[in-house]
Parts: sequence; structure tokens; C-alpha cells
Amino acid sequence: MIFTIGGHYANGRSALKTSCSYEVIRTGIKGHQKELQSVPLSCIPRFVETLLNRKELVINNLEEIKELMPATYELKKDQEVASFFDIILNNKEGEPIGFLALQYCKINSVKFNQEEKNEILKLKFFIEENLEKMVSKR
Repeated sequence: MIFTIGGHYANGRSALKTSCSYEVIRTGIKGHQKELQSVPLSCIPRFVETLLNRKELVINNLEEIKELMPATYELKKDQEVASFFDIILNNKEGEPIGFLALQYCKINSVKFNQEEKNEILKLKFFIEENLEKMVSKR
């Protein structure tokens, strides 16, 4: 899943929200893109703060965040996520503009070897570059 941050209220004020802009799922897995539109960042403050500070978040068992990030725990539990890897997406100025979320239905699924990690980083850079192109066309 690719989440972007932004949006504006009707009065023109900035709205700090995140939306799932792209989702790829395996056959038999239920998609959640429709429910993940315009989620206020204020609903998941500990998740956002942790992700921004660490630049990536590796959780191999959703239960690890139950106490620390209760809202994120409930959101991901409702999606039947058991483990996940999220990484910040930045613009050319290095400012966060969203995040890439790799989510799994089984615990202990976030164990990437170096080659897999490199492929994820290539995807991250590809997304960042193309998001910049999309924004500059507006």
C-alpha cells in the first residue's frame, strides 16, 4: 500500500490526513483501500511520530504495538494484519510525503534478506520519483 499525506478542508486550510493511494493484494486477501481514505493523522499520532523518527517501522507481531499504539493496532487488526513494514516516502527536499506499507496476514513475516531490502528501497525511490512527477504536473 502507498499512503500519501495532504489534502485541504473546504475553507482552504491544510488537512493533515493520509490516504491509501495504491494497493496490491494477493488473491483471496480482502482489500482495504476504500476504508483508508482521508484518515486524520491525529487518529494515529504515536504511529506517525514513531515512523517519522525512525524512518521505517518493523513490526513482526501486531501485539507488540497494542499498548504503545492502540489506534494503529485496532486499525491494522481490523484489516487482519499480523506483521508489517512501513517506510517513509520523501520529496526531493527530504520532507515526508507519505509511506509505503508492506502488510502480512501472518506474524514474523518481516524478515528480509539484503537483496529483498534493496528491492524495497528501489521501489521506495521509484515511488518518490513518480510522486514528484505527478505533483509537478498539477
